[in-house]
Amino acid sequence: MKRIVMKMFACAFVVLEMCVCIKATAQEVSLGADLVSSYIWRGQQLGSVSFQPNLGITCNGFSFGAWASSDLTKTDLELDFTVGYTIGGFSATITDYWFNYTASPRYFNYQTDKNTAHTFEAGVSYSFGKSFPLTLSWYTNFAGADDWGYGNDQDYSTYVEAAYDFDLWSTDMCIELGITPWKGAYSDNFDVVNIGVGGARKIKLNETYALPVFAKVTFNPAANRAYMSFGLSF
Repeated sequence: MKRIVMKMFACAFVVLEMCVCIKATAQEVSLGADLVSSYIWRGQQLGSVSFQPNLGITCNGFSFGAWASSDLTKTDLELDFTVGYTIGGFSATITDYWFNYTASPRYFNYQTDKNTAHTFEAGVSYSFGKSFPLTLSWYTNFAGADDWGYGNDQDYSTYVEAAYDFDLWSTDMCIELGITPWKGAYSDNFDVVNIGVGGARKIKLNETYALPVFAKVTFNPAANRAYMSFGLSF
């Protein structure tokens, strides 16, 4: 029964993606790609040198995003689809994460336990605006591969973050603090899993083009790890 519900949810998710795409034909479409020295996400290293394309569509507050990461040193691949809605400073999203390096990497395998390569996450965030550029976010896995051996079919792995943007010497800076409130994918207890400081700016190459670059230092106290990454945007 759970597998049937999972497949129905996946179908509904695809239909919602298609509806957003159709509605957005007269709105905004964005596309691009990043090349990163190391794939660091929420205090975790998920890959080495990686190419990360993206496609986004927005319409009347609704959005659809496709994002992927291909590790250039091995065959690891991630493909994510996100649908969301934004009104004022409030945003809500649902994301389908898929990884090809799991035990069962078949894309259309929507089982409800760790045998699937999909993880579904719901998230909410609130941005206070330019006068106080703080963003608070909460993300929780609610279906798919989220069984980390803690005795539950679903661990509801959760990541909570506060991020603050500011300008420093013509560079867009951001500091972030991420925690996990309970056992799950990020740690086996309540813990600080991400302390990050990053910057982004454009390097002028000629009179008509400036190349966006970014760098970030990340600390994960829970895992006793530290990382630094650099990237280019196209």
